[in-house]
Amino acid sequence: MTNAISGIARDLAPRGTLRASINLGNPVLAQGTPAAPAGVTVDLAREVGARLGVPVEFRCFDAARASYKAMATGEADLCFLAIEPAREADIAFTAPYVLIEGVYAVPHGAVRHRRRRGPGGRIGVKRGSGTTCSSPAPCATPAWCAATRA
Repeated sequence: MTNAISGIARDLAPRGTLRASINLGNPVLAQGTPAAPAGVTVDLAREVGARLGVPVEFRCFDAARASYKAMATGEADLCFLAIEPAREADIAFTAPYVLIEGVYAVPHGAVRHRRRRGPGGRIGVKRGSGTTCSSPAPCATPAWCAATRA
């Protein structure tokens, strides 16, 4: 292992094991059970661990807010979240590894079908999800990235 890689390993996995926070509540990113997680974020965490030369331990959660909380409180070293400006006070984001276009569906001809989000319009999302906006402006396409503590 080079000095640069060993320094990164010490920063990202200070206990010698990379503790990866996995959101099992988003089947696009991860599937399975806490005992046997699978999916793209599990694969990415394993690859980061392999490149750093450290073992990976999975900390599995049922929602993005719980995964974020584990990162923010130091219970995890790495997690996979949508970029959310409000979270940047506690964690640092990488460049996106995927862009996901989120939509909502209504019956054809419904009033909401003819309106864009704006004053008077409401769109429901799961609390704490990456599609929740923290600003009054319309949300951009969520950019999913890896995050570490700031």
